[in-house]
Amino acid sequence: MENQKNGRQSLLIVGGYGVVGLQIAELLSERNPELELIIAGRSEASASQAAKRFPNARALRVDVDQADPLMALSSIPDAVLAVANDSHDRLLDATTKRGAAFIDITRWTERMHASILRLAPTRLTAPVVLSSGWMAGVVATVAAADADKFGRVDSINIDILYAIKDKAGPNSLEYADRLAIPFPVQIDGQTQMKKALSDPREVTFSGGRSFQTYRFDTPDQYTLVQSTCASSVSTRLAYDDSSAVNSLRFMLNTGIWKILSLSMFDGVRKSMLYNPGQGDVHEVIVETTGIDTQGGRTQARSSIIDALGQTHMTAAGAAAQVERVLALKGRTIVPPGISFPDQTPDIARALESLREMGVSITRAS
Repeated sequence: MENQKNGRQSLLIVGGYGVVGLQIAELLSERNPELELIIAGRSEASASQAAKRFPNARALRVDVDQADPLMALSSIPDAVLAVANDSHDRLLDATTKRGAAFIDITRWTERMHASILRLAPTRLTAPVVLSSGWMAGVVATVAAADADKFGRVDSINIDILYAIKDKAGPNSLEYADRLAIPFPVQIDGQTQMKKALSDPREVTFSGGRSFQTYRFDTPDQYTLVQSTCASSVSTRLAYDDSSAVNSLRFMLNTGIWKILSLSMFDGVRKSMLYNPGQGDVHEVIVETTGIDTQGGRTQARSSIIDALGQTHMTAAGAAAQVERVLALKGRTIVPPGISFPDQTPDIARALESLREMGVSITRAS
């Protein structure tokens, strides 16, 4: 589907003037100057200010909480990217109803499941890419690429090193604010409920730095089971300041966090969970074990590092999904229907795109 005004492909970025949204627009504008960007959000003034930064952009006011967030559109874009939290699925509904492609990077696991069920009765005429895994699907893409070399995948372990001084967008608070809620994990082919910050394991990151990582809920633990048929998929997280995770674990284990989860303490929780810094390196280790194509035991270990931090890695992941959906930069056309980043058939090109955008991916068997 082409933009009705000028024949160029167009992308509506809802939340396009935020910390992550601006970086997505910058990457896409540099890599795809022929793509028309529509920078949108609740504040038209902020959207206009952001759009001035890019030669191929214009602004629009879009409020995801309106009954029809896309009512103000004069023409249908080729794709809509949700960077702002679409809490009530109104942006999802408005986009799919109009037959445009939809990419989302904001839904945690439970909400992603709900969206899949919501769309089940719908005959989709365009792609819907649910890319809410860690860093907009970057980690799941790397894990799927590693798993593709296996005859059978037994386990995938994802270990995240979160830098306290790194930048963060406000949507990151939605993830962290669910720490007290148990979540499903597949272990040895069986679904088990796990608590956040439980089951520690020792992991060595770059520079020989060793940290205890703890269970954390991300959609990767669901999508990678679907895409790789792995028997076990686990995501764990460590802070580079151990006192931060120890404090959270203490509050969870003693019941203090349950009290702080009351609405009257929303401000207190936000001040504890959302204290972004000026930026730092973001790193993830992916370890895969299983059987190779010759029937022997094998393993792979990939390191993902973004020197510009987690918001840049997220922006790169989102931009890669936009290019995938719009078949830009040599990507394969995506058929209509729901898919995840780790289900892309052109996995090698996906990794190449991420590297072009500054994400370092190294693999050691």
